[in-house]
Amino acid sequence: MAKTTLEQYLKDLRKSCNYSQEFVASHLNITRQTYSHYETGRITPPVNSLYNLSKLYGVPVETFLELVVTYHINTDFAHKLQTEDTDMTEDISIFLDFINAPENSKKFKFLSRKERLLLFYYLLLDNRDQEDILTFMKVKYQNRKNDDKLPKDSEVEKKSGSP
Repeated sequence: MAKTTLEQYLKDLRKSCNYSQEFVASHLNITRQTYSHYETGRITPPVNSLYNLSKLYGVPVETFLELVVTYHINTDFAHKLQTEDTDMTEDISIFLDFINAPENSKKFKFLSRKERLLLFYYLLLDNRDQEDILTFMKVKYQNRKNDDKLPKDSEVEKKSGSP
C-alpha cells in the first residue's frame, strides 16, 4: 500500500468518526475552510492543531508528526519509521473498509471511535482469544466492582432501562 499522506489520514479519521469538517474545525477553533485546506494539502496544520487533533481522535501526536516531518538522519532509522507507519496505515485502512462496508455501517453508526476499534480488533481474533478477552473483561469488572469504582449491577440496569 502506498504511504498515506497527512491530508488523506485526516480525511479518513474524520470520516471514520462520522464528524463533519465543521465539527472538527470548531474543535480546533478555526474556520471550516481552513480545516478543508488541511484535508486538501493547501495548508499544513500547525503543531497546536496536530496536538488538538490527536486528542480529538485518540491518536498519538507522533502519528501526525511522522506524516508531516521528513527525516534525513540515516536509512536504518528512516526504514524503521516507514515500516511502523505502513503497519499503522494498513490497520486504519482495513478498519475503515470494515466499518464502512454496507453490512457493518449501520452497526457502527452510533459507537464511539474506541468502541469501533475495540469491536474491530475483537472480531479479528479467533474464538479462543475472544473468550480470553471476555474473561479478562469480566474479571476486571468484578475487581473494580468490588472496589466500588464501577456502578453496581442495579445501577447499570437503571441507566440502561433494563428490569
